[in-house]
Amino acid sequence: MKPLSQIIISVVSSVVICQLTYMALSRGLAKYNNHKMERLSELFLKPTKYDLLFVGSSRTHTGIYPKVVDSICRLNSYNAGVEGGNLLEFRITLAAYLNTHPLPQYVVLTIDLNSFDLKRKFFNYSQYYPFVKNKVIEQSLNENGHNTAAIKILPFLILTGYDDYTKSNAIKGLTGHVEIPPGDFQYKGYLSNSENQLTEIEEKVSPKTYQITAEGVESLEQIIRLCRQKNIKLIFAYAPEYKFGLQHQTLNPEQILNLIRETASKNEIPYFRDDSLDLCNNPALFANTGHLNKQGAYDYSIILAHEINEVRDGR
Repeated sequence: MKPLSQIIISVVSSVVICQLTYMALSRGLAKYNNHKMERLSELFLKPTKYDLLFVGSSRTHTGIYPKVVDSICRLNSYNAGVEGGNLLEFRITLAAYLNTHPLPQYVVLTIDLNSFDLKRKFFNYSQYYPFVKNKVIEQSLNENGHNTAAIKILPFLILTGYDDYTKSNAIKGLTGHVEIPPGDFQYKGYLSNSENQLTEIEEKVSPKTYQITAEGVESLEQIIRLCRQKNIKLIFAYAPEYKFGLQHQTLNPEQILNLIRETASKNEIPYFRDDSLDLCNNPALFANTGHLNKQGAYDYSIILAHEINEVRDGR
C-alpha cells in the first residue's frame, strides 16, 4: 500500500502544482490581454445590441474605427476583427455573436487573400477557452479537435495550448504590462495601431501561394446563409493595402479575388474593393503593407462609412 499511497500523493501534488501554475499564468494573461478579454467577453457573453458588426482579421481589428463610422452612419457598430483570423474564425465569431446578441442590421465582412487558407484553422484557439459558456464557441472548439470537456474537469490542461508567445504575455501581465502600447487606445473592439509609418525597404518578402480550401469556401457560404436566414444585410470588403503590396506578395491573388467577386455577384452582395483608394499610395497612413496605422484607420473609416451609406440608400 505504501507505494500506492506515494503514487496518489505524487499525482495529487502534480495536479495541484499544475493548477496553481495555470491560475497564476491565466491571471497574468488576463491582465496583459485586457483589451482582448474585454472585447471577446462583449462579443461572446454580453447581450448588447449593435446595428453594425465588422468581421475580419487584424486588418479589420486595427483598420476600422467604429466611432468614426457611427458618427457618419448614425449607427451603433462594433469591431469584431480576429487577429490572424480566417473564414472559419469569421464564421465562428459571427455565429457566436448572434447566439447572445440581438440581430444587427448589417455585417461588413472583410475578406483577405489568405482567408480561405485553413491549413491552420485557429491562429490562437486557447483564447476561446474562457468563453465556452457560449455554446457556439464550445461546439466549434470540439469540432476542430480542441476538447472542452477535459478542461472543465482539469482547467490547467489549457496550458497545453499556450505557445511561447502566450506564456511570455502571461508573465508580462504578472509584471504589470498590458497589450495596448503607450499612445494607443481601444474603442468598441477597435485597437488603434501605432503611429509608425511604413518603411518600403522592410516590406520586401518572397511571394507565396494561398490555398483556397473547400472548408474555407464552405465557411463563407455558411456566413452568407446565416445572414440571409436572419435577414442581415451582408457586405463584403477588401481592405486597403499599400500599392497592392499584399497582392504582389501573393502568387495567386487574382484567383482569390475573382472568387470573392464572383461569390458577391452570385449572391447580390455589395463588395467594396478598397485597394485602389488614393490613401493606398500614402505610406504615412500605413504601419506596414497590409495594416493601416492610426491616422490611416481614421481616414479609411470615413470612406467606409460613406460606402455603407450608399448601400443603405440603395445606390
